[in-house]
Amino acid sequence: MKMKAYSSILLALCLALVISACSQNTSKPDNENKGDNGKVTLKLWYWNGAFSDASLQAAKEKFPNINLEAEKLPSGDDYLTKLRTTLAGGGNGPDIVAMDSWVSSMLQYKDQFVNLYDQGASDIESQYLDWKWKLAADQENKYLIGLPIDVAPVVLFYRTDLFKQAGVASTPQELHEQVKSWEDYFELLKKVKDKTGSQTGNIADIFRSIVGQSAENFFDKDGKYIGDQGDVKRAWDLSVKAFQDGLTFPFTSDTEKNAAINANKINSFNGASWSVGDLISAAPDTKGKWGIAYPPGGVGNQGGSFLGALKHTKHPKEAYEVIKFLVSPDNLVQAYKEFGNYPSTPEIYNLPEMESKNDFFGGQNLNEVFSVAAKDVKVAPTNPQDIMVLNTIVEGLTQVDTMKKDSNQAWEEAQTKVKRQLSR
Repeated sequence: MKMKAYSSILLALCLALVISACSQNTSKPDNENKGDNGKVTLKLWYWNGAFSDASLQAAKEKFPNINLEAEKLPSGDDYLTKLRTTLAGGGNGPDIVAMDSWVSSMLQYKDQFVNLYDQGASDIESQYLDWKWKLAADQENKYLIGLPIDVAPVVLFYRTDLFKQAGVASTPQELHEQVKSWEDYFELLKKVKDKTGSQTGNIADIFRSIVGQSAENFFDKDGKYIGDQGDVKRAWDLSVKAFQDGLTFPFTSDTEKNAAINANKINSFNGASWSVGDLISAAPDTKGKWGIAYPPGGVGNQGGSFLGALKHTKHPKEAYEVIKFLVSPDNLVQAYKEFGNYPSTPEIYNLPEMESKNDFFGGQNLNEVFSVAAKDVKVAPTNPQDIMVLNTIVEGLTQVDTMKKDSNQAWEEAQTKVKRQLSR
């Protein structure tokens, strides 16, 4: 009997220890992602130039309770592939993630993102360009996966000296008033070529620009493919016409194209706001001879980033506060001053800090053009297959230039290839 009683006491003690241990274990998740100092740890993925490094440092100072681990990754396809792999469950992801202009393609994974509307994002929506904001929202505007950082409005870059030599419109105001359509632009280019022998960008540049400023592209809002008609076919036909009239520079490598720009062989091209830095690097010998103006046919957008939070974060509130701070108007001004990213917050466009007089562009204040263009961007419905379709059609279009293929044949072959890919 004594042995049995002793065993019972022993069993009770063991059970108490197990319960105590379990109780201690259940408290651990509350401290997960916290260091010994009690700070919340948030991991952030971004690429160089996504936002200002000064703003990142300011965020670390503003939130002393947060250990912000920012990991700078290579940009481009490698970044997108890494993010998609993470969303598919193949890797350890961050709490906060930067996304590029392909943000709309991430909406198919929206359930793996924090809905920023749940964190109060609707309170700041009015601060941002409407078209930009909606790129990261679902069709019902009930789920938001990212807050806007910058935009990249496409404007006309042109050689003021060559345009003056040809006797055509040569100031930003004259071009805005006189060159409304692509047909107007082509007529101007004919005169510039006749007088100077120079040309505009290549056939693919023309196509991308026209498609980018169209109200409809490759798919309608319901996901139906319409890239074999309407605005896309018009963009193809206009690009082919420019090529056949000898207005476009041959399709070449970027190195050859840059050499042509520096050698005064290219008189103009449509480019995004980030093209300012590219042009300065590509053609230093043409300093002071360039200007920018409102583009023919309207304004498209090529680039611009977002910040979002992945659903697996254990600290969505803190992640949102960091994101909101990094994309605040003050920090977007800082990014513009630091490396030229054009802000997505129109309320700051008229601030003195936004003035951007550039010697390479003859002292022109570039902000006067970009501030108008950014508000006028047209955005077509997006689809995860957009990139595939664009690349396939551009490949066919360049064959008209490089292989002298019949344009109708090239169009039909490109459409067949696209529809075959879509049927898989």
